[in-house]
Amino acid sequence: MLLVTTWFGAFLVDGKDVQDSRLFPKDAREIAHRLRQMEKGELLDEEKALAACGKKLDVLDGRLRALGAVVDGRPPALDGLAAKSGFTPALLHEATMFMGREKLGELGPDRFIVQAIAGLDELTKTSNLLTERLTEWYGLHFPELVETVTQKELVDLVARFGRRDGIQKEGGKAIESFGTPLSDEDELALKAWASLVRALLQTQTELEGYVTRRMEQLAPNLSSVVGPLLAARLLSLTGSIERLGRLPASTMQLLGAEKALFQFMMEGGRPPKHGVLFQHPLIHRAPPWQRGKIARALAAAATLAARVDTFGKRDLAETIRANLQKKLERIQKEHSLPPARRTEGRPQGRRTFDQKRSGRRQGRR
Repeated sequence: MLLVTTWFGAFLVDGKDVQDSRLFPKDAREIAHRLRQMEKGELLDEEKALAACGKKLDVLDGRLRALGAVVDGRPPALDGLAAKSGFTPALLHEATMFMGREKLGELGPDRFIVQAIAGLDELTKTSNLLTERLTEWYGLHFPELVETVTQKELVDLVARFGRRDGIQKEGGKAIESFGTPLSDEDELALKAWASLVRALLQTQTELEGYVTRRMEQLAPNLSSVVGPLLAARLLSLTGSIERLGRLPASTMQLLGAEKALFQFMMEGGRPPKHGVLFQHPLIHRAPPWQRGKIARALAAAATLAARVDTFGKRDLAETIRANLQKKLERIQKEHSLPPARRTEGRPQGRRTFDQKRSGRRQGRR
């Protein structure tokens, strides 16, 4: 006996005949609800009722493997049965529309993090541009201050005091200056610009805090291993935490380096060793000859952490970090010195993709 579920009902088929059936209600919302249950891998009440017949069952859908052995082949007995039962294509269309709306309403928090990290990048780029403009602009009036304070301090001082007299008197910066004096109108313009930049920097800080908190909730293991902001960037490159959890370590290592990888495949040269993982201090602070090996170890740890966050829901961050630390110590010990450069017998260059393809064609001839 074969248990088959379609979009309009569940059926027990014996050979060419339908022995029993449980049709879905002829309501688009009810059909959409059952289709969503099937997508999530859940058993329908109609399927449970048919499975209670006590007979040995075979099933077509792997979702139903708990009810019987999975086999191939749709029985011809179901052909045209939808129309005979009063289920029209218009009803199926309406049900799929409700199903799509229901899916949109179930988007997870990872989609918000993807948008937030994109917004954070745009804020960072914008604030850097505006800060550079303020530095050049205010440098005409007080060039000595520009060279002695950080950009963030400069933004705050200009927004609060404006002219260098106020900064020297109330800001505690007793620096003699030979800059050009400011008119009242110039001062108002500079203070307005600095206030705008200060507001952007404050928003950037708040958004970083939001991304950090959300990532620590959504992916605590990955956030602990690579840091919340870098974990959010990895998430944004894949689109969801589930996709990130399914990646192999080799793909995790090169996320963000797709252009360099494609260029290597087409033109030859050196392959990329890392993508956005380079932002991690373990990699960008390491000697160049160790970075590839450290990136591989970090990617393996990040992959394991992402899988635990996606499927395991356990706290294994301390164990993962401890294993990563052992690998790092071994890498630093075994590769403490740069490798000796070999010049004798060294190939003149890698063949490009077109050259390799041309060689294969000549071989076939």
